[in-house]
Amino acid sequence: MLLKYALRNIKKRPFLNSIKLVGLSLGLCGVLFISLLLKNELSYDNAHAKADRIYRLTTTHPEAFEGNQFARISDAKMIPEITEQIPELETSVRLMPLRDKLILKEEQHFAISQAFAVDDTFLEIFDVTFIEGNDNRALAEPGSAVISKSLSNRIFGDENPMGQLISLPPGHYNTIETNFTVFGVMEDFPQESHIHPDLLIMPGSDVIAGWAYVYLLLKEKTTAVNLNDKISQKLNEYYGIEEGDEAKMQAHTMNLKDIHLKSNLLREIEPNGSMTNIYLLGVAGLILLFISLSNFTSLNLGMAGYLGKFLALNQILGSSKRIMLRYFLLESTLIVFSSLVVVLLCSHQLNKFIFNRYRFNLMDGNEWFVLIILLIFSLLSLLAGVQPVVKNRFQNFTLEKRIKGESTAKTHKVLLVSQFTLAIVLLVGVFVISRQTDYALGNAMGADEDNVIVIPYVHAAVQKDFEVFKSELLSKSAIGSVSAMMAPPGGETNDMFAFTMKDVPNKDTKYIGVFSCDYSFANVFGLPFLGGRNFTENNTDQEGNGEYLINETALRYLGFQDANAVIGKDFALISPVEGVRIPSGKIIGVVEDFHLSGVQTKVEPLALFKRENSWLENIAISYRPSFRKEAMVNIQDTWKTLFPSYPFQYFEVSSLYKNVYKTELLQKKLILIFALIAVFVCAMGVLGLSLMIAQKRFKEIGIRKVNGASISEILVLLNTDFLKWVILAFVFATPIAYVTANKWLEGFAYKIDLGLWIFPLAGGIILLITMLTVSWHSIKAAKQNPIESLRTE
Repeated sequence: MLLKYALRNIKKRPFLNSIKLVGLSLGLCGVLFISLLLKNELSYDNAHAKADRIYRLTTTHPEAFEGNQFARISDAKMIPEITEQIPELETSVRLMPLRDKLILKEEQHFAISQAFAVDDTFLEIFDVTFIEGNDNRALAEPGSAVISKSLSNRIFGDENPMGQLISLPPGHYNTIETNFTVFGVMEDFPQESHIHPDLLIMPGSDVIAGWAYVYLLLKEKTTAVNLNDKISQKLNEYYGIEEGDEAKMQAHTMNLKDIHLKSNLLREIEPNGSMTNIYLLGVAGLILLFISLSNFTSLNLGMAGYLGKFLALNQILGSSKRIMLRYFLLESTLIVFSSLVVVLLCSHQLNKFIFNRYRFNLMDGNEWFVLIILLIFSLLSLLAGVQPVVKNRFQNFTLEKRIKGESTAKTHKVLLVSQFTLAIVLLVGVFVISRQTDYALGNAMGADEDNVIVIPYVHAAVQKDFEVFKSELLSKSAIGSVSAMMAPPGGETNDMFAFTMKDVPNKDTKYIGVFSCDYSFANVFGLPFLGGRNFTENNTDQEGNGEYLINETALRYLGFQDANAVIGKDFALISPVEGVRIPSGKIIGVVEDFHLSGVQTKVEPLALFKRENSWLENIAISYRPSFRKEAMVNIQDTWKTLFPSYPFQYFEVSSLYKNVYKTELLQKKLILIFALIAVFVCAMGVLGLSLMIAQKRFKEIGIRKVNGASISEILVLLNTDFLKWVILAFVFATPIAYVTANKWLEGFAYKIDLGLWIFPLAGGIILLITMLTVSWHSIKAAKQNPIESLRTE
């Protein structure tokens, strides 16, 4: 019988029940995907069985690299020796990046995005799933290699790769061609991993030296307490640093599972996330959850007045008070079940969209997690649905009050003010994240140049023939200019050289960041000059006639304020690379600071110098904007003619920076979507409540109109409460949003000014939406013929 009444009452008021259904569906969908994103971020590197015992080692020294901390260490050869001396450590592994990013098979080069030379202990520490081969032999001998499934498919196709030879070709970092035998094919590392190697090679423990990432494995039933101090002591002993020396090496360890969210060092293997993003998404999810549930609660409380006569008659006929709980539970179950169906129908398409756009398959392997989220949300929704009974809405009323449908509006006020407050906070978040992301992209190097592509990390053979490649391209009418540089847009410039300079006010200056390029670099990327001039059109400098450009930060670093004052000063870089000499010369120009990497990091002092056929690993090409198709054909044809055995890969400069800011861009889109959902749900809730309020005051409005009240006076009567609630919500939301926005902006070295206009704008939008929503019903109620409302009086 109750099911029959519940269905009848739902059909009787389809508009209000549709609002409840849509609000719950949108809220559940948002909460579900926020939860999946949070699980994805918090699950990084959990796939490794020994993750709790794996720690990454980094070091700092106050006199090395200006005290900067890198994600890898500069001298890895001593790691095995030190590991043996610390009883808490079971073993260690070094990952030395293969920087030439090419492998050779039968005279054909193949690009690899990530590859490492590793110790044979790699498979003891990290979990690898083998398709071919096994972890007992795959990296056991020098000259062995393991490749990923995707690389195997690209190189070998359907051919069996086991036992086949691949080579590291000679190049800028490899002096000779080195052969390796494939002893294993592994599954690609999972999405939730801070490393995704295509290739692992074992060259022999004595080969790995210099820069390498180092991971330590603790013994079982041991902790990392005092581990940093013990490693620091051994490092200082190794380098002969005595106990009394002020400048000491300091070891830093970080658990493997913390790297993705808590590490932001120089030269990270991949761009990491941050805990700030986790907090931001978590707060957005809680806001959305609260708004959707409070909206459902508020509408249920408001609509309960329509059931006063039904429940009162049931009580007169002898029904127990428990019937009230059963009725509201049944009605809420019908609404919640319908919302689950809607979400399940939509979630597949939404997940597909996210995967196509961001390569995140959030549903894969998370079926039980999704089920738990749906169950928790459903239980909370059912609890919200029975609030009229939980709050004794009917139990404390007299029969007369039940029949008249009288109720208090205190609960509505609290819920609406809370919804408005959180919606304003979300809108402020949308504005701040959007402005900061636009600021970051707008200040990226080459941001004003939409017609620039980059061919990253070209081989040394290509670098040697760069001038030929450049000359061929410049003969094409569609090509504007061609340049090359040390690091690609969005990369890092962390290499530092010692230098000499006469008349430097700061006598303690020792090191400066370096950036090699060809003479066209400043022109291609439109770097503004603060003083001096650009490079001459010749990449070959003679000793004593070298040309140097410095950035604005380097100008101040060298002790100058006026750009023209440093022009003509003698300057020379001291190359740490044996056999490589950089011609001494003069500073000829000062350029504005440019953000090669992201605005999260501070711009360091930088000296730009020209190179002819080395250290030019990234080629930048600009083309005439209206001739893109022709330019791309010219570039590819020229590449195939000059470098037929090398892969051709290119990226738009804008896409490289979008990868740098992919977290912020994803945040921007998600917060915008969640804010729109929250505002929409609020609007739907306001729409439902305004309808109920207008209906409850139906006779009052008729009486007022009979006594001469105008439509505008009726509108003021019905809208005043909503206006006061929004203003009160704005007062609550402003300090919350201000503190939250400032906290998020702390993650950027360069950031926008948090304009105060953002807060009234967000409040004004909520106010406008609310007033438009309420007025729609208020105008209809104000225009109603009073005879219809008073005919029964």
